[in-house]
Amino acid sequence: MNNRLERNNMGVEVKTGRIDQACARYGVGRNTMRQIAEQAGAVRRIGRNYLIDFKVVDKYLDSLSGEK
Repeated sequence: MNNRLERNNMGVEVKTGRIDQACARYGVGRNTMRQIAEQAGAVRRIGRNYLIDFKVVDKYLDSLSGEK
């Protein structure tokens, strides 16, 4: 996966995001994104917030594709 780390408008690296942000980033639907995040162990719950750790998902998808 070609270095998918993004930066917000203040130049800070985005490490986690909500389900909608993850769907847009990876180009998949909500249900598929939830399945991928659960399988990768990338779900971070803070209170009622459901966040996805992008670095963990990137590593997981790289391992599936055989990239290092």
